[in-house]
Amino acid sequence: MTVLLFDIDNTLLDFDKAEYNALGKLFASYHITDTQENRSIYSQVNKGLWRRHEAEEISRQELLSTRFIKAFEALGASADKDGYSIDLEYEHFLSQGHELMGHASELLTALSSQHQEMYIVSNGTSRVSRPRIVESGISSYFQEIFISEEVGAHKPAKAFFDYVFGHIDHANEKEFAIVGDSLTTDIQGGKNAGIKTIWYNPKHLQMNGSVIPDVQIEDLLEITQLINYK
Repeated sequence: MTVLLFDIDNTLLDFDKAEYNALGKLFASYHITDTQENRSIYSQVNKGLWRRHEAEEISRQELLSTRFIKAFEALGASADKDGYSIDLEYEHFLSQGHELMGHASELLTALSSQHQEMYIVSNGTSRVSRPRIVESGISSYFQEIFISEEVGAHKPAKAFFDYVFGHIDHANEKEFAIVGDSLTTDIQGGKNAGIKTIWYNPKHLQMNGSVIPDVQIEDLLEITQLINYK
């Protein structure tokens, strides 16, 4: 049976909704008008910094300590706190969001009934990711939870997966597949690690670039039919 490595954000847990609610709370704290335009400005700044981090151009610490300073500057807002303190406020709000993606609960229940071996592999911080995973009620389905901050490397780096495999008994004797929504982190990470890749694509996004998943699905329940795909 193929061992499954699950991404969390927008794969099993609805990160978009958690982010939306957390940003709304933060905007309210700093008297920033909550409009789609202002949200888009933040998103552009945030995504740009994450891309630089994934390309190993900046550290996670630099990303977290500067994203709101840069975003607030772009929004014409001011704050009497440093960027890291603002980020801690945001991450507190974010850690409260733990709504499951569609059919995630049904999938995990079905896989667990078949004694499926499963692990979480997530890019994120402990103070955000672990509360969301625990409060969502899904932590008991997984043998172990691997979070990039704790691992010391992040997807798609091979070092992240080397750490994961090094902490799974008899990993060299097992076949693995990663399930995730991101081509650049999950699917590219799986390619770097030499394992099978399942792209969860409920939004029907177009593939652009050279990262091609082995399998593409629109509904998480399709995974029950793919466990032993060749």
